[in-house]
Formats: sequence, structure tokens, C-alpha cells
Amino acid sequence: MIAPLPSSGWHPAPGRTIPVVVPASLRLRGLLGQAVTVSWSPKSSADTLDFTLDTSEWLHGTGDYLASVAASVTTAAGQKTDMRVLWATLVNGMACLFLSGGIPGTVQTVLVSITTQQGRSLSQPVAIAILSTSPATPPATAPSLPDGTPVPPNALALSQSVILTTESGKPYLLA
Repeated sequence: MIAPLPSSGWHPAPGRTIPVVVPASLRLRGLLGQAVTVSWSPKSSADTLDFTLDTSEWLHGTGDYLASVAASVTTAAGQKTDMRVLWATLVNGMACLFLSGGIPGTVQTVLVSITTQQGRSLSQPVAIAILSTSPATPPATAPSLPDGTPVPPNALALSQSVILTTESGKPYLLA
């Protein structure tokens, strides 16, 4: 397996990084585990911030690494101020998202889907409260390719205006 390369120049915020933990094996004892809600720290509608899932504990001892990440806001209601995922990428071996917008006073759910190099997959819902301390704000726009594909900060670029892409049009990433 190919270990993640350190991303230079941009790092996820440690205060908005949460671990993906291995669930307890309660079934072996005849017990059913209680569902645990995973949540990031609250944000205001006007905030545009990175939020990260650290899978190192989940993958510990496997020799496996993340291969891809995708995310969507499952609670989006079709309003212009709905929270939106501006981009999802792998940074320093972690799943990192850039979130913007959100309806104040609500709790939004972001479904993060990750796949590893060895074929493991996880769809992790993560809750995030939108503070009611500021008015509703439409999501910011992220840098994107002409076809609308978002460009995360770890995309390989020849210059500020030339992003290296795969044959399918996705940016090459320093992940």
C-alpha cells in the first residue's frame, strides 16, 4: 500500500478533527451497542471551514490507507442557504471537507463516504450544529475547474491557473 504523502502548505485544523473509532465488540457479550452520534464543533452560517475525520485508529494495524473520500449534506432542504460541501479531499491520510453555509438553529448531517486502498469502505454520518448567532448566509464558492469540479488546496498545480488533472478530469492530489 502507498502511504499518504505529507501535504505541504495546508493542514487541517486540529480543533475540527475528530477520530473515527473502532466500535466496541459488545455483541460478543450478548449486548447491543448504543448508537453514538459523531459530531463536529458548531459553526455559524457565515463560516467557511475545514472539518476532518482521522481514520488512523480505524485502520491501525491493517497496513491500509485511504484512497478516496466523498461527502454530501443529507439534511439539505433545497434552500439557497443550505450547508454545502465545497470540496472533499485526502490530506495527510485524513478525510478533509470544506463546509460553508447552513440554516441557523439547525443540526445538519454530513455523510462522509471513504474507501481504502484495500477496499474497505465506511459511510459515516457526522452532525454539525449551525449556530443561531448570525443570519443565514449562502455558501461561499470554492475554486473550481471550468467544468465545475472543485479544486482542493492539495491539488497539484503548475501555476495559480493551471491544475494538473487525470484523464477523467479530476485534479491530481498530494494526498
